[in-house]
This record gives sequence, C-alpha cells and structure tokens, in this order.
Amino acid sequence: MKSLVLCEKPSVARDIARNLAAKENKNGCLEGENYVVTWALGHLITLQTPDKYKEFSNVTLEDLPMIPKFMKTEVIGKTFKQYKIIETAINRKDINEIIIATDAGREGELVARYIIDKSKTNKPLKRLWISSVTDKAIKEGFRNLKNAKDYIGLYHSGIARANADWLVGLNASRALTLKYNASLNCGRVQTPTLQMVLNREEKIKNFKPKEYFTYEAKVDGITFVSNDSDFSIDKADNFVKKNRNFNITNIKVLEKVKSSSPKALYNLTDLQQLASSLYKISPKQTLNIVQSLYEKHKVLTYPRTDSRYITSDMKSTLIDRVRAISGGEYSSVAKQILQAKDIKSTKIVNNAKVTDHHAIIPTEERANYMLMSDMETKIYNLVTKRFLENLLDNYEYKEITMYFEIDGKKFSNTSKQSLKLGYKIFDEESKKSVEPIKSGQVESLTYAKKETTPPSYFTEGSLIYAMENPFEYVDSEAERKILKETNGIGTVATRADILEKLFTNDYLVLDNGIIKTSNKARQLLNLVPEKLKSPSLTALWEKSLYNIAKNKLSKDTFLNEVKSYTKEFISEIKTSEDKFKHDNISGKKCEDCGSYMLVVDKKGSKILKCSSPSCKNRKVISRLTNLRCQNCKKRMTMFGKGDNATYRCVCGNSIKQKEVDKNIKSNKRDKASYKDLKKYMKKETENHNPMKELLTGLKLK
Repeated sequence: MKSLVLCEKPSVARDIARNLAAKENKNGCLEGENYVVTWALGHLITLQTPDKYKEFSNVTLEDLPMIPKFMKTEVIGKTFKQYKIIETAINRKDINEIIIATDAGREGELVARYIIDKSKTNKPLKRLWISSVTDKAIKEGFRNLKNAKDYIGLYHSGIARANADWLVGLNASRALTLKYNASLNCGRVQTPTLQMVLNREEKIKNFKPKEYFTYEAKVDGITFVSNDSDFSIDKADNFVKKNRNFNITNIKVLEKVKSSSPKALYNLTDLQQLASSLYKISPKQTLNIVQSLYEKHKVLTYPRTDSRYITSDMKSTLIDRVRAISGGEYSSVAKQILQAKDIKSTKIVNNAKVTDHHAIIPTEERANYMLMSDMETKIYNLVTKRFLENLLDNYEYKEITMYFEIDGKKFSNTSKQSLKLGYKIFDEESKKSVEPIKSGQVESLTYAKKETTPPSYFTEGSLIYAMENPFEYVDSEAERKILKETNGIGTVATRADILEKLFTNDYLVLDNGIIKTSNKARQLLNLVPEKLKSPSLTALWEKSLYNIAKNKLSKDTFLNEVKSYTKEFISEIKTSEDKFKHDNISGKKCEDCGSYMLVVDKKGSKILKCSSPSCKNRKVISRLTNLRCQNCKKRMTMFGKGDNATYRCVCGNSIKQKEVDKNIKSNKRDKASYKDLKKYMKKETENHNPMKELLTGLKLK
C-alpha cells in the first residue's frame, strides 16, 4: 500500500517527490515504492457563482439578498483535467492514506480539503507542516507528520472566510450594480482600503500650511539648534537682533551611554514596504520574488507570514543558516558570527509572537547567485542582512549633549561616539563626538522660515503597511486592540492581490508612484453602507476566523451573524436615494448593446469600455510601450493597431508601425549572431594566434 501526497504546486511536488524517491511519472503523478505525489494548481475547487443556483439565475434588486441554503462548490473549468488526475489517484485501491502537503496556512488547508471532500473519500488523513522546501525541512517534516484532525479548525476557518466573502461581497456588488446600472463591486477589505486612501487625500486637500521660524546658533564653530520655534516673523527678527552677540558663560554637558537594537526580522509586509521604497516595485512583484526565492531557489522560508520572530525549537538550525550565508555578500560578518562560541538568538526567539509561520529568514541552502535575477539577489540580501544584524550585539555609543539658553529658548548640540559597533558594522563608520565646550561667544544667530507639511500620499508600499496597521481609521479602542491582534485588514497573502484588483477595477490610479482614488471610487464610497467602509468589520471577522481555527467558535455561528448583516446592508442599499454618474463617458456607442462607452485610464493605457455591466465590449485606444523616442529617449505611446499603428512621444516625435518594423529588421542585420561570432572567433584562432607568431623561428635545444 502507498501514501498519496497532495501538494499545492508542481514545483513543490517535484521537490517532495525527489526526497521520497518517487521518480516515475505515471498518469500526472510522480510515483515511487511507498509514495505517490500529485499536485493542485492553487485552488482547483471554488464556490459556485450565483448564476449556477437555479433560484439566483436571474435576480433583480428586489430578490436580493442571495443566501443559499447550502453553499455549493464546483471544479474550476480550466483546471478540470488536473482535478480528475488527483481524484483518480485519491481513489486508487493501493492508496491507503492521504498526506496533505499544501501550503501551511488557512488557504492551503482549504485548497486540499475542498479537493478531498469533492472526491468523496474517507481514507485517513495526515498533515505535512513545514515552512521551507529544502531537502532537510522536507525530510524532517515527513519524520514528524501531524494528525490532520488537529487542523480541522483551520479548514472550517477557510470555509467560513470563503462563504462570508461570497455572501457579503457578491450581494453588495450585485445590489450596487443593479441599483445604479454601473459595474460596481466592493468587499470587506478592498472597500476600507479605498476609504483609507480617500481619507488621506482629503487630509492633504484640506491641509493649510502654517509658517514657523526655527533658530540656529554657532558657538566656537559648533552648530546649536533650538526646538523652541516662533510663529511670528517679527518675534524671530527681534530675537535674533537682540541676542546676536550673546555671551554664553555656562554651557551644560550631559553624557549618556546608550544602545540600540536592530529592527525585527522581516514579515512579508515589512519586506514589501521596503522594496517599494528602495526599488520602486509593487507589493505583488515583491511577493512573487520572495515566493521564487522560497519555492524555486529554496534560500528563503515561507513568505506569506505576518510574524517577525522564530520559535525556540529553531535555535539548533541557526548555525546551518549562517553557514549558508557565509559565501555571499555578507560572508565576513557571517564568518565572524560562526567563530563565536554561541549564536545569540534572544532578539529573534519569541514563541508567543509566532502564529502559523515564523519570520522570513534564510534557509540552510546556499544561494547560487548565478541562477538568481538582479532583483532576487537584492531581496535575498535584504533578508540575510536583517537576519545577521539580529545575531550581532546591540550598537553601543556615548551620546554627548551640550545645551544652553538664550532668552528662554533652549539650544542644543548632540553628537555620538561609537563604543561598540555591534550590528552597525554593516553600514556605519565609527562615530566621533564633538569636543565639549563650557562657554563661548555667539558667532552667528539666524532664523529659518519653515512650513508645516501635510501627510504624504500613499505609495503601494505605504498602503500595504497601512492595511496591516489601520489603527488611526478606527475610533473604538477595543476595535484597535482587535486589529493589532489580527494584524490589520486582509492577510499578508492577499493584500497585494487586493491592491491589484483595485487598480484593475479603476478605483485606484497610480500617478508618478503615488496612489489616488478615481471618481468612480469616490462615488462608490458614497453609496456603500457605512460598516463596509470601516476596517472594524474585517477586524471582527478575522478575530472570529482565528477563534474558528482554534476550535473556540463554530463556523455556523459566525456565518449566521454574517447572513444577518448581509440582510441589513442590502436593505440599506435598496432604500438609498443616492445617484451614480459616469464622469468618463464618451460620445461613442457600443456596437454590441448600444450603451455609451467609457474612457478608462490604466497605467499608461487608454481603453474604451462599455458602460453596461452585462456587456464585456472593450477596445484599446492607446497604450504606453517600451519603444524609446529617438529624440528624447522617453517611452512612446501607440495609437491604433496593426500596420496602421502610430507611435507618438510627448516631445512631438511620431513614427509609423511600418518604419518601426523596418528599423527592427535593420538592427537585426547589423548585429552579428552568436553563430557568426563563433565562426569569426574560430577563424581568428586559426589565422591570428599571437603566441604562434612570437614563437616562429625560435629554436629549442
């Protein structure tokens, strides 16, 4: 008899199969003497859409809400073949147990259990729970397989999440679409996210800058600054005139020995925010890169984590992880840590702060930089540097503050003297303090005019961070506490996808790296029930989902509350007297249904899209291409299609498609192919060997 191992992705299946000696490819599975390894392609089973229910096939606004007596699932059409492979394997007579090896989390559990339920098997279940896919982790995981019954709460939590999102998201979206005859959708995470962006925009718009004046004094060549500012230019001017030759007789000196710790290990949100700031890549791109480093290169642990700590049982693995880093960019620091008798792990070990997964850290696998892309290398180095920093001593320094008063205003100068670099060895030279002085004459006294500044617009990185920390958008202290416990709205696994969806649905606009709401989004937020706009709803949900996962709450109890809430907000939408107006409507009518077409801007592309929610007609008017203008080197915009397409630049330059094709062919002819280069190099070797020429005529005894 054999065990069937069900993985979430083909790449993970191949790694597991290799470690289980399952080498033979049979009927879409990898098979060995004791194991059959098969794989899903993410979710293969999903909840049925409303049109698949007989009672909801043609609903009107009056018929809402749609609340099925039983939620039905179905196999996703495009991956039906893969499901049938798994179903056949599950029901083989020589399979006596199933090992769930999907991602270790709520969604991974749901992926596997949906498939197992649909295949109608009663075979015993076990669970593989690992956080990296290195050979060592896989072998260790199979030596310590868990009882799948221990994870039934996680499965129920996944079902509750999926059903609740269906009930609220589909009903709200359908109600808004039918009420206002416009393609409108909302959800418990995307709508509060939109509201956060709008709140920030309104703060910036309503902000009124206020002038203030700060002071700077130079004494014996040392610059002192004052935090005691004034809001009147007359006061600032009088203060400077009165005290510009002030004689200071008593400069106080305060010395303190201080230390600082490195920032905590990365969770996914921290890494997405920093990568957005440093490398201008989206949270989705960062997730894909970290997923590749976990799954393909096997050099990082599981990425979809909200924890910044590891568990105490991982202490024994730290030496191997540091050893794996010792051949990379930070080899000298890694070797220094390895030379110590004991690796200091107190900063990173905290069992209480690790939920399903620990922080993102390097695995015991040595990185092959030749196989990694430039961005993969950069992200990997960020993680390894933070990991090593936390294994080093704290930075210790002496802080020396000199201060004095002029006419009631305190002036100070603070400098640091490094005593022990610790983790600062990566990026900081040893600091030397300014030599303290006891008295002196004011050499210059000046003031500078400044203005208070508004908050910054959101970027993709800062918005992801705000989704994890939405505390300022909630009034209740109790709800703030829940948000902290549940790590904000959405999950680390879904936030990047939610942002992408908001851009795709024309709710958010990316303008030179900053995020703004579209008019469609602002109108939607005016139409959506108040509770759906607040992070509080998803906070309460996540708290309940967590309790379901821990078997402290019944999923049916939770879903009954969701159904009651669904009825409540549908009633609110039905009775609303608000209006929706398209501000991007064009004069052109749709050839398919006769409705007016909308002009939509999408990251450099302009699209004509039918205004009727039921019509899918759309046409591309123009799109930003990678073709560079010969005059100013900026990217050109393409209008039209095929041979009639024209590329235009903001500088006025334009070029036809035929000319572009001609230039491409010409460039190809001008460049030597790899084959040509090889022939040339061979010929050069044969006919122009400089060493051969030097040795000609030389007689050797």
